[in-house]
Amino acid sequence: MPASPRTRRSTSRRLLIGAVAIAAITLAGCARRAVLPEAGSPTAMLYKSRCGQCHAPYNPRSMTAAMWEIQVNAMQDRIRRAGLPPLDGADRKAILDYLTRNAGAE
Repeated sequence: MPASPRTRRSTSRRLLIGAVAIAAITLAGCARRAVLPEAGSPTAMLYKSRCGQCHAPYNPRSMTAAMWEIQVNAMQDRIRRAGLPPLDGADRKAILDYLTRNAGAE
């Protein structure tokens, strides 16, 4: 007896959710293992400690300098919502300088 349309949709939905979950886990694992530029420098460590409180820090080459500026500004609100202290001016500048120095070209 062939599966009903409802059963096929349910199965398709479960497969899609499973595929998305596997992709997210794989990407998260890759982000954690990646070596950051200037590894061990004070600014790389600041970036890793502050941005790594909520997620694995992204490789700076994953975005352009302009994209990082937008992203760092957008993260300020998310940091507050997470109950963490927002970046002060000096930390924000140091992290943004680090990301800009090591940003991707495109």
